[in-house]
Amino acid sequence: MLTHRSAAASVLVVVLAGHAEAQSVEVFRTKTFVQQISADPFAGAAGSEADTQVEPSVALDPNDPSTVVAVFQQGRFDANGASVDPGFATSQDGGRTWTTGNLPGLTVAVGGPFERASDPVVAIGPDGSVYAQTLALDVSDCRSAVSVQRSDDHGLTFGAPVLVQDDSACTLFNDKNWIAVDTFPGSPHFGRVYGAWDRIDSAAGTAPTLLRFSDDRGATWSGLLTVSDPSAQTVGALPLVQPSGDLTVIYNLYGPPTGQVSQTSHDGGQHFDAPVTIGTDQSSGASGMRTGGGLPAAAVDPVSGRLYAVWADGRFRSDGLDDIVLGVSSDDGASWGPLAAVDPSRPGDVLNHFTPAVAAHGGAVLVSYRTRRGDTLRVDMRYVASPDGGATFGRERRLGRSTNLDFAATARGLPFLGDYMGLTASTDAVHAVWCVAFRGRLAATHHQTAWSATLVR
Repeated sequence: MLTHRSAAASVLVVVLAGHAEAQSVEVFRTKTFVQQISADPFAGAAGSEADTQVEPSVALDPNDPSTVVAVFQQGRFDANGASVDPGFATSQDGGRTWTTGNLPGLTVAVGGPFERASDPVVAIGPDGSVYAQTLALDVSDCRSAVSVQRSDDHGLTFGAPVLVQDDSACTLFNDKNWIAVDTFPGSPHFGRVYGAWDRIDSAAGTAPTLLRFSDDRGATWSGLLTVSDPSAQTVGALPLVQPSGDLTVIYNLYGPPTGQVSQTSHDGGQHFDAPVTIGTDQSSGASGMRTGGGLPAAAVDPVSGRLYAVWADGRFRSDGLDDIVLGVSSDDGASWGPLAAVDPSRPGDVLNHFTPAVAAHGGAVLVSYRTRRGDTLRVDMRYVASPDGGATFGRERRLGRSTNLDFAATARGLPFLGDYMGLTASTDAVHAVWCVAFRGRLAATHHQTAWSATLVR
C-alpha cells in the first residue's frame, strides 16, 4: 500500500544481454529546468515524518503541452503507510515555473473527513480538466476509499473530493489506484474518465482489479466493474486508453507464476478480453529499500497506438540485481513482443535498477528509473531514450542530483522514494517528476522533496 527534429541518421545496434543499445541516437538529450518544485508543508502533523514528499505522478494537457501537473504524497507515515495529505505542483509554462498547493477537503489536515491519503495520480482531459485521484483511508477504523478531485482552472485549484469507492468493512481495503482519460476525438467514449484499482478482500483471500468510469467529468461514476478474474489476487492496475477508444488495463497477477498481464475492453470498460501475459515477474528487488519491486509502469503512444510496459527484472542477469525490461504491443494489446532490457548493463556491472517510468509520443520512447550501486546510500535518477518505438535506445543519462537514503522517508523502517514516479511526453518535450532526499539546511531526520526536469529534443 501506500507521481521536431529528426533523430540521428545512423544507428549502430549492439545486442548485449537482451539489451539493444543504439549509438549516436539524438532524441531528448537536453535537460532544462531541473529544479525542486515543492516541499512538505505539514511539519510532522499527526506524527508523520516531517519534510517528506513521496511517490509523484505527472500529466500534461493533450491540447496545451505547456500545462504540466504533478501530484505527490506529503508527510509520510512510516508504520502503516499513507500521508497527511497529497500535494500538487502545476506549471503553465512548460516546466519553467511551478505553483503548489494541497488537495483540499480530503484529509483532516485540510478540513476533510479522512485521516490519511496515499497513492496520488493525475490525468488531464481533452477540455483541460485535471483529475487528481487518491486513496483515502482511516487508521482508527476500517474506512477505505478511492477519491477523485477535479480542477477547472488547469491545475491551479481543485474541487471537493468525489468518492468513486467507499468501503467500511474491515475485510476490505482499496489499493494501488490509477486514472486515465479518453482524449481521442475519434473514440466513441471521448472524454470518459477511467479509475482502476485492486480491492483486497482478506476474508475471501482475493484482490481483483476493479474499474469505474465517468462520462460527466468525474461528477458521477458507473457501477463497479471487475476487470480480472474475481477470485484473482492482483495489484498495480494501469488503465491505458488507445486512439481507437479501446481500453487496456495492465496489472500484476499473483501466480503461480506471478507476472505482468494485460486485458483489453472494446466497449468502454464494460467487458474485457481474457488476460494476455506480458512477462513473468523476475525482480530481485533492492536490498534494504522499498521500491515497488516488479510493479509495472505503462504508457500508450497517442500517435502510433503502441503500448509499452516496463518493470524491474533480473532475467538477463545472474548477480541478483535488476535491469529495467520493456514489453511492446503493436496490436492493441492482443499480444506482446519479447522483453528486452533498456539499461546498458554489462558483465561485472553492479548497478541495480528499479522503480521505472515510461512515456511515449510519436515513436519516441523514454524510460526513467532509479539506480544504486551495491548497498550504498546514494541513489541516482537516470533515463534512456529511443527514437524508433523502443527498438533501440541511446546512451543512459542522469537527471538531477543524487538521493542520500539517510534523509529519505521510510516505509516500515525502509527508505522509501515511492513505488512509482512521474513521466509524460509531448511532441517536443518530456517532463519527469521524482523525489530527492538529501541533507537539508537544518539538522533534521528527513529532507525529501519533489523535483522536476524537462527534456527537449
